[in-house]
Amino acid sequence: MFVFKKEQQAFDFGGVTVGGQPGQNPTVLIGGLFFTTQPIVKSAKEGTFDKEMTKQWIDTAKMMVEKTGHPLIIQAFGRTPEAMENHLSWLGENFDGPFMFESTSGDARKKAIEYCHETGLSKRAIYNSINLSMKDDEKQLLRNSSLKMAVVLGWSPKAMSLPDRMETIRSMIDEAKAIGIEKMVVDPATMPVGAGYGLEYRTVLAIKSELGLPTCLGPHNAPSAWKFIKQAGFDDEITQTSAIVASTVAAQLFATDCIMYGSMARTKQVFTATALIANAMAAAIAEAQQALGLSHPIFEPPSFE
Repeated sequence: MFVFKKEQQAFDFGGVTVGGQPGQNPTVLIGGLFFTTQPIVKSAKEGTFDKEMTKQWIDTAKMMVEKTGHPLIIQAFGRTPEAMENHLSWLGENFDGPFMFESTSGDARKKAIEYCHETGLSKRAIYNSINLSMKDDEKQLLRNSSLKMAVVLGWSPKAMSLPDRMETIRSMIDEAKAIGIEKMVVDPATMPVGAGYGLEYRTVLAIKSELGLPTCLGPHNAPSAWKFIKQAGFDDEITQTSAIVASTVAAQLFATDCIMYGSMARTKQVFTATALIANAMAAAIAEAQQALGLSHPIFEPPSFE
């Protein structure tokens, strides 16, 4: 377990606290909705989906939040501007917590910025993400909007070492501040297995040690692209989920403040594993603080029994 000398910042993202010393606040879990491969999706282009199943997934997540004490942020994907608006409109009415939005389409992201600004959802909306490929028109739109929360992505195709990755991160943090972002989580980016997977955990420790900022990871990206579990006999749902869970708790142990776990179809499994590790962290950090003569607050998991 880790205790950082650097003062650790924590921000309120729409009612959910992210950041602080490891174990001070519960690890925040970020579940994804409306990805093309999910069974809830009817038309990714039009943004139509099975609302009943989606509501069931959210209800399950709310139950797990209550049982484990780990907060939820929903990650909403939108392939097109139309889909993005449909997804955010429904989510705004059916979920009262914070959410982040993302898309591979710049037009869809810009629609999300405009929609959240115009409808008053910006107090709960987290832009994902400020990165090297962000276009000037999108930056200007975000700067002129009421959105002040974002993920800062510290990735560059040339940043293959920790010093290079940290240089990229510092540059993106400066960019975020110039755009007017007041609350941020830093995501050093998860690469596929064999292509840099693992450096992000080392980078999370550097971010918290040197910058004291809240951290975020999407570790599910590594097993999702892992050829090993795409082989016949390993491509079943249980094996896939076990790898997602393993990558999530690894991120948790390496002091990641909020973790994207992919599809909300696996919410129960991920929250349960995270709750288990939270109990271990609470006990270990309590002992470490006693040994070091510290007295930081410690999250006490309600699942302790």
